[in-house]
Amino acid sequence: MDTMVHNAHFMPARRGTEPMVSVRDDRGAEVTELALPETVTTPDQAEEELRAAGWARSAQWSTTDDGWTAPVVAV
Repeated sequence: MDTMVHNAHFMPARRGTEPMVSVRDDRGAEVTELALPETVTTPDQAEEELRAAGWARSAQWSTTDDGWTAPVVAV
């Protein structure tokens, strides 16, 4: 049986946008998207919001051009 891989992508606030974190499956389909409070500025803070939504990070955050990404699992 194949296990679906999920990745969280945290994008901090930019001019005119609020911070967001989205979870996508290994096909790129969006599973969850969370608008975060403006006070969330780091991946660790975004991780708290992910946990509250039922996701746990399973490896370190990696930087991207527009934020950070990390594999996550449903809890």
